[in-house]
Amino acid sequence: MWQGLDIFLAVVEQGSFSKAAQALDVSTSHVSRQIQQLEERLGTVLLQRTTRSINLTDEGVAYASKLKVIQQELMDANNELQGVQHTPKGPIRITGAGDFMANRVAPAIAQFCKRYPEVSIHIDFNARNVDLIEDGFDLAIRFGRLQDSRLIARKLSTRNMMLLASPEYLLSAPPLATPLDLQHHKCLIALSNRWRFNLNNSIEEVKVNSQWRSNNPQAIIHACKAGLGIAHLAEDIAAEYVSAGELVALLPEYQVDDNASWLIYPRKDLIPLRVRLLIEFLMAQFQ
Repeated sequence: MWQGLDIFLAVVEQGSFSKAAQALDVSTSHVSRQIQQLEERLGTVLLQRTTRSINLTDEGVAYASKLKVIQQELMDANNELQGVQHTPKGPIRITGAGDFMANRVAPAIAQFCKRYPEVSIHIDFNARNVDLIEDGFDLAIRFGRLQDSRLIARKLSTRNMMLLASPEYLLSAPPLATPLDLQHHKCLIALSNRWRFNLNNSIEEVKVNSQWRSNNPQAIIHACKAGLGIAHLAEDIAAEYVSAGELVALLPEYQVDDNASWLIYPRKDLIPLRVRLLIEFLMAQFQ
């Protein structure tokens, strides 16, 4: 009765036979055979296959929805029996980068580990936007706007931007009255060469030129302090250098206020207890 149901749900979750096989550590042919036998037993087609993708039939959608409820209830029953509800355990893989991740998120995760010592954490400091599903990460910390509809984004912290330059740079730099003047300046690029500002009562992008590019904000800060150009960085990173007089904040009236750091995780029906607890812990810490 239960044969093949876990494989069917894995295919639904992973989106392909090969990914489901990899997740379950079985062969793709075994996955295909189990799905075929399940459909034969049920007397209906659950999945429509093409050379490039698979899609659930209407019957498959309804069946998967009910199975997920049963699967969650079974997991909850097992967890309660084993005491896992009170002692979460197992690995959590997290990806992120930058000072916000290192100085604010990582310390919070350390406190979570003290609370739940049987949970193990692997943090990958990678500035590249990895594919959480493909690369097997449970969570990501990202700065900017979400583009992948397969992911859920929850705001950890609003992070306003600052436009910055050193007093040395400003002594010989061209005039800077509006963000449009940035096209005549040397700029230091961290994430993108298109910087967003409030212009003409709307948010517009200004393309800037650069002789220095780095995905590390501290490298940008050092270059900016050395007088190499203008930087555009989050306020929580740059404010201390402005307060110390090492850098000057420019054109604050043009800054947008919709930048934030986000907690990102895959859109799944079943999230392990340890991951769910960490998500809620981080949200509580930052909210």
